[in-house]
Amino acid sequence: MKKLAIITVLLSLFFTSVQAQQKFDSAAYVQQFKKIFPAFALDTARQNDELSNEQKIEGLSKVWYEAKFNFANFDLVPQLNWDSAYRAFIPRVLATHDILSYYGELKKFNQLLHDGHSRVVEPLYYFMKKGMLPFVFEFLDGKVILSSVLSHDPEYTRAQIGWIATAIEGVPIQDYIKKTISPYLHFSTPQDSISRIYRYELCAGKLTDKVSIRFITKEGKEKTLSFKRMKIDFDEDPVQFKLLPGNIGHVTINSFNTPKTVAIFDSLFPQISKTSALIIDIRSNGGGNSNNGYEIIGYLVNKPFYTNISVMRKYRPSYRAWGSEPVTIELNKDDWKPYKNKLYSKPVVVITGPATYSAAEDFTGAFKTTGRGKIVGATTGGSTGQPLGYKLPGGGLGFVCSKRDVLSDGTEFVGIGIKPDVEIHPTIQGIQQGRDEVLEKAVEVLKTQE
Repeated sequence: MKKLAIITVLLSLFFTSVQAQQKFDSAAYVQQFKKIFPAFALDTARQNDELSNEQKIEGLSKVWYEAKFNFANFDLVPQLNWDSAYRAFIPRVLATHDILSYYGELKKFNQLLHDGHSRVVEPLYYFMKKGMLPFVFEFLDGKVILSSVLSHDPEYTRAQIGWIATAIEGVPIQDYIKKTISPYLHFSTPQDSISRIYRYELCAGKLTDKVSIRFITKEGKEKTLSFKRMKIDFDEDPVQFKLLPGNIGHVTINSFNTPKTVAIFDSLFPQISKTSALIIDIRSNGGGNSNNGYEIIGYLVNKPFYTNISVMRKYRPSYRAWGSEPVTIELNKDDWKPYKNKLYSKPVVVITGPATYSAAEDFTGAFKTTGRGKIVGATTGGSTGQPLGYKLPGGGLGFVCSKRDVLSDGTEFVGIGIKPDVEIHPTIQGIQQGRDEVLEKAVEVLKTQE
């Protein structure tokens, strides 16, 4: 009887344990991976003057492995041995003595990717204290010419369009660029690099400091002026409209980053619709949300149009273990259906340049697909995709481009740019005469489409 009782108890425990054993919980499984890949968040308050060696290695390792598993464009840098570069940078980051020099080394490492959407940003406590001047420079014929002043403040209008800049802080301008800008720049193409340097980086620095620039005036005289850096919000006034001679509308769209872009364009549409032809100028548009750009194209066509093809990677580690191909790609080709019942059916031209970037290139590609009009100007910057953000030690940030895009017909433009139908560049003489030669060419092209 005792043996039977013991067997009964053991069988009871066995069946209880079998019944209590859990089934696979997919939600809990995914939740664990969410902890490994936390949501991206900004921290503007954190300040660190130095990092431990362990933190330095951690940060470098993050830049390395986030790119290794997520970067979409390794095929565009086939000469790069990313693992070898990582090893080479270990002693370099360990030798840094403060957090800003450390982040400088991370930027140099990241630069090897040659991608405008992959970047490293120092802790936001420091980044938010940076400013720039409201000046746009062009690099033409080996000279740096002031082509635009973005402020009406007398502080800045002392510098005149057409002046040639020769030195920053007393340093010859090319030497200044080689030392303080070029080693840390993220860019995708040569035209992207040049545009980024002279449009955004040349006068950037501490917000509270002044920057000294030596100019040669149009009369050939040398003049040195100092200016206080400021914050510039490119989203503050994203759309401007003016009427050119011949009843030609000129809409300048400087950002697709905000829904205000579409709202302002919509509010201007009654004026736009009365024009005989339209120029959409996105030479200074650094991107934002591609959908905002597609919304604008929706006013120009009355049928669906293709957007760019998105190329997304899938990595299956088990396939790698089995000796199969671990990486496959997914191609997504979408169309956009206009829905606002507001149609502009007259001739249209789009103006682009090397600062036409990201979502603005998505706009350019989709416009090209519609066959709605010509593209005039210069080749775009050659960088779009989806940046993936991640945290770095001390409050810094990293971004890596996680998605590749091609035109709807399969044409590559990342690392190349989108070429215009009619290519034209500004000249020093034209700028000094107060002319916009690219806009003049766009008007000329429009007249051939009427």
